[in-house]
Amino acid sequence: MGTNTKSRWFVGVPHDGPKECALYAFPHAGAGVTTVRQLCVELSDAFDAFGVRLPGRESRLGDPVETVMPELADKLADELLRHAEGRPVVLYGHCAGAAVAYEVARRLGPARVRALVVSSHPAPGSVRREPTWALPRPDFLQQVVTDGYLPSQLLANEELLDIIEPALRADYELVDAYELELYENGAGEPVPVPTVAVFGHDDHTVEPAHIDAWSALTTGPFRVVSLPGGHDLPSSRPAELAAAIREALAACA
Repeated sequence: MGTNTKSRWFVGVPHDGPKECALYAFPHAGAGVTTVRQLCVELSDAFDAFGVRLPGRESRLGDPVETVMPELADKLADELLRHAEGRPVVLYGHCAGAAVAYEVARRLGPARVRALVVSSHPAPGSVRREPTWALPRPDFLQQVVTDGYLPSQLLANEELLDIIEPALRADYELVDAYELELYENGAGEPVPVPTVAVFGHDDHTVEPAHIDAWSALTTGPFRVVSLPGGHDLPSSRPAELAAAIREALAACA
């Protein structure tokens, strides 16, 4: 069975024949599918792999951005159910994309989700982060650089910043407001699916304890995987990340 359903939300990579399970990769804040494409290529031997393209970037640059997590997660869950055509799915989320993947997993549940894999992001509700999306451009973009989402050399490219800043601000508002609410009002609901949390040895943007905190958000098997490298594992270590995902999912099965 193949996924022939068209959707603006998902972009696949070439693969040999349909697979029994589909994998959906959620990129970091402000990013499009280009940042997870190589990881999808690495995983295409085991899954029909798709990058998730949110509104306001790449071919969806003119679409209204999403800033409310429940609304976005509802839309994504509906689109993904239709797109996967009844197959089980693995949801992978990198950094801010991890929070979105978790919320989609909550909505789909174990009947559809074979596993949730997250990387380089604290468990939602485990750390208090002050909202930054409404800061003036210099302060906001410096925070984005600090968080590892934007190379510092791009700060001088005003034309490019005009294009990418709206999606960045939208994603920061989406995730920061959501996680602040969880921090103040209690942790999110655990999902009954195997969960794997990955981080890089040299990633200084997230504490290992906040990676471990993902264990409270699942009632299924849980594993933490540490890899060489820094924050941006899908782009800098796609082969190692793909191998770790395969191994961890096999161990959780």
